[in-house]
Amino acid sequence: MKRITKKIPALLLSGVLACGLLTSCGGNETPDGSGEGTQSQSSSSSGSSAAGGTSGASTEVSIVDVMGRTVTLPQPASKLVGTHNPTLNQAVILGGGGKYLVGFGNKNMAGGLYSYVYPELDDVVQIGKGQDINFESCLAVGADLAILPERFAHLAEEFEAIGIPAAVVLPNVESYDTIRSSLRLVAALIGEEERAEDIIAFFDAKMDAAEEITATITEKPDVLYLGGNSPLSVANGIMLQSVMIETVGANNVAKDVEGQGDFVEVSIEEIIGWNPDVIYIPTFASYTVEDILNDPAWSSIQAVKDEKVYVFPSTLEPWDYPTPSASMGLTWLIHNLYPEKYSLDQVLEDANTYYDMVYGQTFTAEQLGIE
Repeated sequence: MKRITKKIPALLLSGVLACGLLTSCGGNETPDGSGEGTQSQSSSSSGSSAAGGTSGASTEVSIVDVMGRTVTLPQPASKLVGTHNPTLNQAVILGGGGKYLVGFGNKNMAGGLYSYVYPELDDVVQIGKGQDINFESCLAVGADLAILPERFAHLAEEFEAIGIPAAVVLPNVESYDTIRSSLRLVAALIGEEERAEDIIAFFDAKMDAAEEITATITEKPDVLYLGGNSPLSVANGIMLQSVMIETVGANNVAKDVEGQGDFVEVSIEEIIGWNPDVIYIPTFASYTVEDILNDPAWSSIQAVKDEKVYVFPSTLEPWDYPTPSASMGLTWLIHNLYPEKYSLDQVLEDANTYYDMVYGQTFTAEQLGIE
């Protein structure tokens, strides 16, 4: 697995990769992390904001998005809109809150974290859910960029038809490389490259630690991660949940299920056949752990027998989204599967190091929902 930031000091790395992203001084990063893709016609002027970003930048920015489209802006964007929350979260992370967002997709799915770090979200225009966009609202708020996931890539043309540039920054196939590359793409578009590299350095350190801690695992537990809308939908091998499960020495029993872009529907007979040792459900699930434990159709499954059905944290924000907060999902997953290898106190310490770096705030175990 290629690691751009591995074992390079964060501050040195930030300068090197910012140069590579925004000038012609080095190799460029692709959407899949492989080496070509994000670039700019000229470098932005530097001047750190409170969130770690660049102020006063006026130079042209040009990137190649995950669809191979060249997106060129006359200057770094400052008023972003989008309809997909994990994609918008990249801008929230880079802005240390809502600094860059003027239009949000589904605010009901924003999570409890935003009440602390983005309290002005209540006053932000909701532009529509999924593919149902109110383009008049996007124009009314003066948006200068829309950021989209690949699953809604066709909306790019509709945004551009009304004069709003659009960049597809999050691919369907999720991995650690897509977390890095998506953050770098958004960072290049808004002038936050240095901040992005500091966050990626933290993410990589946690990922490397997770792999090292679980390297000696010999008996892999069989794990199933269910979708939020239906307990009969599962995360297959191209989803980040599967990558995280495999990283910590476990086996995703649904990794070979075909499908792309979302959780895949299966039958209860298939789940019984897989007989997972542990089952996870998302924080936003429309059903509960008790629904599964009390359903006779699930009663023969080992995870149900052992009552090893858990909600995957956090209640502040999902730690299984393709964003840097997935680093805490990894450490919590280690604690949940192998508590002797990683304590809850260590998970809390990791979370607060991250949230203090990104938002200047820390949280209790109760607030995080990891008690």
